[in-house]
Amino acid sequence: MADLSFPLITAAVVIPLAGAAVVLLSKSHNRVASVVAASAASLCSLELFWQVHSAGGARLVEPWALGLFAADTLNATFLVLYSLLTLGILVLAPRRDTNPSMSGSTLLVLSATLAAYGADNMLLLAAGWIVSALPFIVGPFNGTWRPRVGLALSCAALLGAIGIIGSAALSDGATQPFSLAALQGHNYGGSAAFALLIAAIVCRKGIFPAHAWIEDAAEAGPVLPFCLFINGHLGAFILARVVIPEFPLSAQGAFPILSDLALCTALYAAVRAVAESSARRILALLVLSQSACILAGLESATPEGITGALVHCIVVAVATAGLFSVLRLMEVRFGRSFTADHYLGLARYTPRLAVFFAVCGLALVGLPGTLGFCSEDLLIHGTLVSHPQIGLLLPVATAMNAVSLFRLFSKMFLGGRSTVVHGMTDAIPRERWTLAAIAFFIVAAGLTPATVVAFRANAAQETSHALAPVPESAILAESCSPGVCP
Repeated sequence: MADLSFPLITAAVVIPLAGAAVVLLSKSHNRVASVVAASAASLCSLELFWQVHSAGGARLVEPWALGLFAADTLNATFLVLYSLLTLGILVLAPRRDTNPSMSGSTLLVLSATLAAYGADNMLLLAAGWIVSALPFIVGPFNGTWRPRVGLALSCAALLGAIGIIGSAALSDGATQPFSLAALQGHNYGGSAAFALLIAAIVCRKGIFPAHAWIEDAAEAGPVLPFCLFINGHLGAFILARVVIPEFPLSAQGAFPILSDLALCTALYAAVRAVAESSARRILALLVLSQSACILAGLESATPEGITGALVHCIVVAVATAGLFSVLRLMEVRFGRSFTADHYLGLARYTPRLAVFFAVCGLALVGLPGTLGFCSEDLLIHGTLVSHPQIGLLLPVATAMNAVSLFRLFSKMFLGGRSTVVHGMTDAIPRERWTLAAIAFFIVAAGLTPATVVAFRANAAQETSHALAPVPESAILAESCSPGVCP
């Protein structure tokens, strides 16, 4: 363990928070202030990423006495990915989506999500989890209550778990009752804390039966902030950061069932997407299906499955950001929401946006030559090793997702008779270059996947080691009270 040369995580968290305050108070130059703040956070995250991997994946802590933040191979990639993703969305967002409220909320979610990623303290992690969900709990959702309830339940479950863990650690005389590094493997709180953590993850990720809020949030709320929020993948991150290191024995017993539930959710969402007509709901169901695949990979307890899940987090975040961005840009140009009922033939007016949508969609379902092909291959291999029968649901769900994406693309962009839309323009420069960067990354990383996999291999190896079978003597020692075991 070593110190960072500069408190980079603190800077990455504080700068967007200050930017949000500036945007909300000044109510002018929203895009400029937001882009500057997100750019600064991205530069801090990139430098942090470089230092972590220059140190051979060693754990780096900030030079602060409180020790609230730390970086390693697991969270360094998440920090960079989310910062750059938010920057891209802020750059290409339509003018009507860059009002002070929207821009300030986006920066607040960025700051809170980065704080949760970098936290080495459970209280700070919970604060980031709750604040990142706050704009969606109190925000505008027309005629639906399920997003608020689902996110509120996830926050309550996480707070309950941390309260139980902290109380158990204090009663055991722990000097740092909320430090993630100090509590690894202690199993404080037992099955109650573990169950609450799993409940928080299930509600946040939308795993069945807590899946309905994902569709409602995409349909009734602002689509680009929803895309950023759902692609934070904090549920998967906390599973790898907290649940597996803190409760390895409970995880070994529960993960086979939870992995089956995630695979069933992936297939269920894929089936729902095939029958859905609303474009927003189709993309939301695709994100839900792919997110469930990520959880199944993490819960497979195999190095291939865990590596595939960590790589697939990148694929899903980047590809769905491109898909939702193109959809929103098309909604603004077309003047209304899209449904997969008619062939609109809009590729005649927006050929570049059609190509970007196709590339992102094909990457999401694992087309060879994109990064999605590598991550899907690792996920399928890992889940089939751990679940030889039900693991077959993953490739079936992926194939059905491909059908849904092709159907949506065809209805929006193809067709013999084009809908007449006067004054409809293709991607303007700031939209074109941002989407081109997304497409370039997807293809370039797909042509050289070993580079991306190497960045995630260390984190996957540490996670799989935590889930390795524990000797019977260790299980007996943990399950017995002091002075009772022979």
